[in-house]
Amino acid sequence: MSNVRVSYMATAATATDLTTGSILKDTRIRGIYATGIGVFALVGTSTDPFGQVTGNKIKFANTTANDATEQFFNDNLGIRMSGTVKVSALPSGGTMTIYYG
Repeated sequence: MSNVRVSYMATAATATDLTTGSILKDTRIRGIYATGIGVFALVGTSTDPFGQVTGNKIKFANTTANDATEQFFNDNLGIRMSGTVKVSALPSGGTMTIYYG
């Protein structure tokens, strides 16, 4: 994995690069690290000219104060996101670090 970049989110919003501030768009998610109690959701979908929805959604839950989710996608392909990548659900006090590229 080369050219892996990082986005750190503390609120539900459009994901941006930690270094450059650019918006994540049309990329692959290589890994996620999240802390907090509740439901987390990461969405990267768009509709093509034929009306087909492309891209993916990632949703998971942490249930206790000691929970932290760390997931890396080792197939060297990652999870394809289409269009603008958004953190659509992030619990109060929760954080999500997104490894992408």
